[in-house]
Amino acid sequence: MIALEPQERIHILKRRHRVILFLRLSPFIAVSFFFFIFVLFLFFYKVSWPHFLIEKFPEILTFKLNFIFAFLFSLTLSIFWSLIFLEITKYYFNYWVITDQRIIEIKLIKLFNVYDASVELDKIQDMTVKINGLLPSLFHFGDLTIETAAEKGELVLDQIEDPELVKQIIFEAKIDYQKTKI
Repeated sequence: MIALEPQERIHILKRRHRVILFLRLSPFIAVSFFFFIFVLFLFFYKVSWPHFLIEKFPEILTFKLNFIFAFLFSLTLSIFWSLIFLEITKYYFNYWVITDQRIIEIKLIKLFNVYDASVELDKIQDMTVKINGLLPSLFHFGDLTIETAAEKGELVLDQIEDPELVKQIIFEAKIDYQKTKI
C-alpha cells in the first residue's frame, strides 16, 4: 500500500503495456493448450500396457493406461496455470505512481517480496524516452529513463504505454511542485 502525504495527490498510475503481459503469457498458454489437447487425446485413444508387464502382472489390465497418463499430464496443467497466475500477479503489482510531489516505484520481486522507492520531483535532472523496435512503435510503448540527483541515480519506467505523455505529465508536475516549494 502506498502511503501518500496529507496534501499529495496522484496524477497518473502506469504499468507496463498490456502487450508485454500478453507476450509473457503466450508461451505458458500455448504449452498449456498443447498439454490440454494431449490429455484429451489420451482419454479417447486406447493405450495398452507392454506385454512383458501383462505377463508378469496380469492384474494390471484392470487399470487403463491412457487414464493414468491423462491424469499425470493433467497435473502438469496446474503447474502452468500457477505460472500464468504468477505472471499476471507480477504484472499488476509492478507499477509507477506519479504524484504532485514524487514518483513512486512499486515492484514485486518474489511472490511475497515487494520493493518500493520514490524520487521527489525536484531531484529530477533529465528524462529520456526510448521506443525501439517494431512492436513498441506499433503499440506505442517504450522506456522512460529519469536521471535524478537522489541516491537511486536513475529510475526507469520500462515498457510503459505512451512514454511521451508520461514525460509531459512529470514535467508539468515538476514545474507545479517547484512553484509550491518557493
